[in-house]
Amino acid sequence: MNLDAAALAAMFGLGRPLGPWRPLANGGAPSDSRVLTTTHGRWVVRTGRLLGDWHREQAHRVHRLESAAWDAGIAMPRPVEPPAPAVGHWHNPAGDTLVRVSEWLEEHDLRQVDMTSDAEISQAAEWVGSTLARIALLGAATGVAADDGMPPHPPAEWREWVAEADAGGHPVATPARALLPVVEEATALIQEALCEPPGTAWVHGDTSRANVLRTRYGYALIDWEGARSDAPWWEAVNVAFRFATPFNGPTAAGDPRVVRPLLTAYLDAGGPSGPAEVSAFAGMLRSQLAAIAWCLWLALGHRRATADQRAFGLRIVTSAARDMPQVMNSLETWTTLLR
Repeated sequence: MNLDAAALAAMFGLGRPLGPWRPLANGGAPSDSRVLTTTHGRWVVRTGRLLGDWHREQAHRVHRLESAAWDAGIAMPRPVEPPAPAVGHWHNPAGDTLVRVSEWLEEHDLRQVDMTSDAEISQAAEWVGSTLARIALLGAATGVAADDGMPPHPPAEWREWVAEADAGGHPVATPARALLPVVEEATALIQEALCEPPGTAWVHGDTSRANVLRTRYGYALIDWEGARSDAPWWEAVNVAFRFATPFNGPTAAGDPRVVRPLLTAYLDAGGPSGPAEVSAFAGMLRSQLAAIAWCLWLALGHRRATADQRAFGLRIVTSAARDMPQVMNSLETWTTLLR
């Protein structure tokens, strides 16, 4: 997407650019963001494409939740209201082009911070847990169903994607085929849990060490575009088991130094609770399967994926084929950390 820094800064009222913007690193993953310094401060400029009516509605819901979180004082970058025409926090100047701007925070995300000391791990986990509870209480009045916006893809669709990969000679065919038994097992668990889900709300949807910053003022939560409907208890469990791993992908770990303080802080802050049983992992599995499916589409060249995005998708699907069986085999044991 071709952008002119000076024109964009003028449109968003950011002041005059003090130099060219620079790409924002994303831990080896493809990035759609730039950092721009102007006379009024430093900003993150993110670009994207409008993918359809569902994306438009999602953007408006994200706008409501992100704005409510900012108004409630949750530590986060200030989103800049876009000029018209707009879709949520995104400026939509023409066609499917999207641009959004938020305040830059001087920080390091927690993939880049030494998380080996128990004190550092506990402090970060407690902040995340209490913040998840605050967000859940903000989003609790939306009245949405637990599977709104993200029903699990049925195994038949996964088999079609594997057949497409085979027919096209894509390298992703082998790891995608290896995932099919796990996909069937996880989908069955999710569908059973959805028969009697805990109460639901709009949640951040992408809280990980990649999206928590440690600034001079404390921690802050970024990247709200993954906001979705979910059971907040499932979201808290999802984060508690994924936060132990620095990589923002389909891995999870039952590290009691993370899980126990995070869930304790979440419940102490009033976060909605749920059963301490295997069904509590339904949100984590649904989130993981959705991310893996997206990466499989990228690896197949869908969504107009670039070469870098296709390579990234292949890496994620390959790691999922290695890690997801271990995740599924660990669920029964991990339930002891929920009590």
